[in-house]
Amino acid sequence: MVIETHALWGDEPTEEHPATYTAYLAEPVPARANKPRPAVVICGGGSFTSIAAHEQEPVAFAFLNRGFQAFTLDYVTSATGDVSFPNPEVDLAKMVATVRANAKDWHVDPERVVVVGFSAGGFVCASLAAQWKSSSFAALAGERLEYTRPDAAILAYPVLDFRVVRDEQTRDPRIDLRVPKTGGKTGRDLLNDYFALVMGGDATDERMAEVCPTTHVSRDMPPTFVWGTADDRTCPIVQVYDFAAAMAREGVAHEVHVFDRGGHGLSVANVNTRSDNEAEQRAVDAWVDLAFDFLVRQGIVEA
Repeated sequence: MVIETHALWGDEPTEEHPATYTAYLAEPVPARANKPRPAVVICGGGSFTSIAAHEQEPVAFAFLNRGFQAFTLDYVTSATGDVSFPNPEVDLAKMVATVRANAKDWHVDPERVVVVGFSAGGFVCASLAAQWKSSSFAALAGERLEYTRPDAAILAYPVLDFRVVRDEQTRDPRIDLRVPKTGGKTGRDLLNDYFALVMGGDATDERMAEVCPTTHVSRDMPPTFVWGTADDRTCPIVQVYDFAAAMAREGVAHEVHVFDRGGHGLSVANVNTRSDNEAEQRAVDAWVDLAFDFLVRQGIVEA
């Protein structure tokens, strides 16, 4: 196996383009030496402030073991640069095109490139899946439009609509209490500051709708698999229902699973991601098999 980390936009990361990626490349097996693998580009979560490690390498190995070449993308976050929309999405568009441009060297089938996103990374992947054709992502990435289209998307407990997140998280009146060590700011103030950071300005309803993947669902979307948990307080599950309804109306091939419990941030729910939440992980650990079967039916991988 080859494991390599590279700058996404050039020889070295820059202040303007800090994104990097790590490639996990399986060596060709002699009996299949001439048969390229599907590829998966993985976007971990982290609230756009960082990227969660347990949603990167363990996910890469889970997909490697199922015949993929895997790439984890360290898209721009507030810790590394300008995280405002559409900068992380443009990083992902660039990464998908980069995989296709290097398909021969990386032993990848350029017509079977899947994006997998968790939480905030789910927002990034959902945005590209929904808007690859209608947005400026490809132009900003300096890539041909069709090179940036994922062939399928897998979204794990994703952020899909900041309006829903705001409405759900501000229902509790305690949101208006002042938070210690913030100079007098309330929980509502902090939430609005966060939205402004991600939106790149005032987080108005109009701006939130503009960047919301659900708003942009169209029949041009690739097949999409979504899962979440009914008790997720970070990414309210009602977003998933709205997103699924939009896909159904547009005739997008999709599959949705809502587990009754599990909370948030469960990754691939195996021994490499388990901490003190074994019961929650057991409740959702079927999702990897379900997603793989979905990709088989979509012609992305062989049974």
